[in-house]
Amino acid sequence: MNPMETVQQKLARLAKWKLHRFYLKYPRIARYLPPTALLTPETLDRFLRLYKVVYIKASTVHTGKGIIKAWKADNGYKFVIVRGEIRHATSAHDLYRRIHNMYPQRSFIVQKAIDLSKLNGRDFDIRVMMMRDGERKWNYAGMVVKVTGPGSVVSNVRRGGGYVTTVEHAIRRSLHCSTQQVRNIKKELIQLSRNIMQASEQYPFFSFQCGLDLAVDRKGRVWVIEVNLHNPSHGLFNKLNDKTFFRRIGRLYSSYRRKHKRII
Repeated sequence: MNPMETVQQKLARLAKWKLHRFYLKYPRIARYLPPTALLTPETLDRFLRLYKVVYIKASTVHTGKGIIKAWKADNGYKFVIVRGEIRHATSAHDLYRRIHNMYPQRSFIVQKAIDLSKLNGRDFDIRVMMMRDGERKWNYAGMVVKVTGPGSVVSNVRRGGGYVTTVEHAIRRSLHCSTQQVRNIKKELIQLSRNIMQASEQYPFFSFQCGLDLAVDRKGRVWVIEVNLHNPSHGLFNKLNDKTFFRRIGRLYSSYRRKHKRII
């Protein structure tokens, strides 16, 4: 890696489309990835015809900013940006034109919308935190559920007005799971996270902490929503009543930073 690279050049490697193509190379991860493509008029039309509901995400923008949910309607298509009003487009090409006019300098991906599990009628996903320790080994640090806010299409708590809760509570309530089934899902989430971090060692971006946004659909299947290799929020875990995960994240962060200066 070029030591003269700027931070901006390094962060450019975290584009969603680049990461998606990278993780597709690993069979243990690829089966968890939703169908995804670079946004063009043709891919948008094809995805809407195939999947009826899609998410459109800026490839280099994170924290839920500008995410669009679009779906088939009786007389065209409807779409929402983050948590705004429902808008109408007459066709897939009209929808593409509107997005391009709003954000002319951005590249986007289009992704099949997963039929997510719901808690009290709201979608949720799961943030799994992975941290390097002082020996630079990856450790599972904790997981928390992010529930979407009213009318929001993103789970980012600050941007979407949602809230956090425990994985046990959310999965048990949404899927009516037994305690053992909840344990099995959590085990799968953690193993998937470990597989992603192992693969990420080969990606041209150094990370010492990662927030993985995973999800469980209504049938109990696990999916990868996004891999955040840079500067994931610790504060989400402080919102839980039980501070066990938050304290563990702090210990691992301190353990790494005491011995290592590199953060990117």
